[in-house]
Amino acid sequence: MNSSRIIPRLRLSLYFKIILWFLGVISIMVLASFTILQQLKTVYSFEKSEFRVVPMTQHLARLHMAEHDAAKKYFETREIFNDQTLMLIGDEFDSDLDSLKRIVDREEVRSLVERVSVHHESYRGFLDRQRSIIKKNPAYDPSPAVKDVEFLSDSIRYLLGSITTTYLPALSKSLEELPGRRSGALTTALIVLVLAGLMTIAGGMLFARSLTRPIKLLQAGTEKVGEGLYETVPITSNDEIADVTRAFNLMNDKLKQLEAMRTQMMSEISHEMRTPLQVIKAGCYTVVHTKDGPVLNERQREAVGMIHQATNRINQFVNLFLDVAKMEAGLMKFKFEVFSLFDVLQPLVMEAQLIAETRQIRVNFDAQEIPPLSIDKDRMSQVFSNLLSNALKFTPNNGTISVRLASETECTEIKANGKGCIRIQVQDTGVGIPEADLKKLFSKFYQAKNVPLVNEKGSGLGLALVKHVAEAHGGAVSVESQVGVGSTFTVVLPA
Repeated sequence: MNSSRIIPRLRLSLYFKIILWFLGVISIMVLASFTILQQLKTVYSFEKSEFRVVPMTQHLARLHMAEHDAAKKYFETREIFNDQTLMLIGDEFDSDLDSLKRIVDREEVRSLVERVSVHHESYRGFLDRQRSIIKKNPAYDPSPAVKDVEFLSDSIRYLLGSITTTYLPALSKSLEELPGRRSGALTTALIVLVLAGLMTIAGGMLFARSLTRPIKLLQAGTEKVGEGLYETVPITSNDEIADVTRAFNLMNDKLKQLEAMRTQMMSEISHEMRTPLQVIKAGCYTVVHTKDGPVLNERQREAVGMIHQATNRINQFVNLFLDVAKMEAGLMKFKFEVFSLFDVLQPLVMEAQLIAETRQIRVNFDAQEIPPLSIDKDRMSQVFSNLLSNALKFTPNNGTISVRLASETECTEIKANGKGCIRIQVQDTGVGIPEADLKKLFSKFYQAKNVPLVNEKGSGLGLALVKHVAEAHGGAVSVESQVGVGSTFTVVLPA
């Protein structure tokens, strides 16, 4: 007993597969975008202290200049507006100075910032004292005192300049590295984009293949059924397409069984009909040719002749069907011998010419001199008899049938092994065959849609036999046709 367990395949519906595919594409694009943003962030990152300290210090220097200018203007004009502006600028300077303290990462700079804070506090204290004196004594002249506060202002600007000078080398170095970092980041971003694109394309191809492969297999199986070949279609997925394929295979098996039953039944009927047909033929011959028999009038002789012809037609169909049954079972035997193909074709063409004369159809025979071939002359005679019979059947009165036999050095239809090939063509000016029927023309029991245009109907077995015999000789058969113009059947055999 086999202890291994068969793990069932996970079933994914087409809808779920499509959703998974879209989610996968979105995930890839999100990851790619995130990676690119991270790379750009490293290029334009200003998290390093020099990128924040230097601009902040320069901003504080400008604020202090504006504060000092506002102070001088207030002492000159003593307007309330200038006093309020002075207060606001001072408050903003203190706030930004506190921000600067939090981002400074060097001890020597921290001491400089503390000194700026102390000096600015002294600066604002001095201005407050001068403002109080002015309010108490409007006639007070603060000009000498303003000159004294210049020292505090200069020291603040000097200290701020020292902070900037301390960070300038690091800032210059970072700016010098910026192009290289930008180039590296762009290269990385480009690689990420290419990889994301390749992953998306590869995923798309795999996803498309997972959908189209079972559909193509199902399509090929359907076409083969149309050609009379009942082959099981492999199931490569576990979704709705797999369900359709299973249903198709079930239908295919039923059709195959029905076809086998029909073939078996026809084969048995054909075998059973052979003896009665021979008896009828012998009876017709006896009635007509026995000297001691009854004398038949003209009408009776015609009736017996018609019975004989009908019996021959049925007998030909029986023999043809049995040949096709042998062909399908792989039991058809061939007796190969070196024989002239011209000698096979000439009596068939002459027979066709005799039949064609009654309908004013011209049968031409153009034959090159070719060496003898290894063929089964009886089977080859059967092949060209079928082709000429079809040409006569589908060619209207006053038409033309051309038979050509030629040797060629280059052949694309078969493997000639450098020896060339023999090409036999049977061309007619008949009703033609619709293009849609050409691929199925050599299938068993198939008849083209042009059949209603002619008086006689065939069995649909002759061309199937032609194809099999030609391929058994290492050759091939093909057809070219145009409705209303005619058809050309070509048999190519290795030389």
